[in-house]
Amino acid sequence: MTNTPSIDGLKARWRTHVQMLGNFNADVVGRTFDRLCASYAEPHRHYHTLVHLTSLFDCLEKHGEEIGDAARLAFAAWYHDVVYDPRRSDNEAKSAERAMKELDDLGAESALRSHVVQLILATKNHAGGGRDYDDDIFLDADLAILGAPEDEYRTYVRNVRAEYAHLDDAAWKSGRGAFLKKTAAAPRIFRTGIFEGEYAEQARANIAWELKELEGAL
Repeated sequence: MTNTPSIDGLKARWRTHVQMLGNFNADVVGRTFDRLCASYAEPHRHYHTLVHLTSLFDCLEKHGEEIGDAARLAFAAWYHDVVYDPRRSDNEAKSAERAMKELDDLGAESALRSHVVQLILATKNHAGGGRDYDDDIFLDADLAILGAPEDEYRTYVRNVRAEYAHLDDAAWKSGRGAFLKKTAAAPRIFRTGIFEGEYAEQARANIAWELKELEGAL
């Protein structure tokens, strides 16, 4: 997974993805890319940043042979966390609204806009799944950090905790612990066999470590 984001690399991906739409307006494409980068670089973000975005693209490209609708997943990736405020519960809805508007400005067809919006909304509850296998690949890729190597996972935990700095330790332990216990209790962590086979074993080890850390936090 990626430690340092490359703006040039992201820009190259953005141009490739926009070309899938068939309508290339250089001014609109450039301004939209700049706004996306500004959103993911907001100072209150520590995990949901350009690093996460780059890692998500890396993961999707690694499993590209599994993906049927590359455009849908590409634009869902760009917009899935474009609005992110840990104090609010409507981030996915707001991100979907922005995706709908900006994809319209970019000339995307209505079917693509609709499918991207549906997938962004599905990220509110990954366990609920998406509309098809492509969606499930995306949802698994977004959670692949759970199965990252130990050091990378611990960095992820610190960064997410920093985003929730407004919560005291008791509230953090309660909320985070509930998520981890629910995830660990499920028969499988990932929706697709390819991600379950590649990431689940390490994910369960990571979750067990974090739950132990939480138990000793208070």
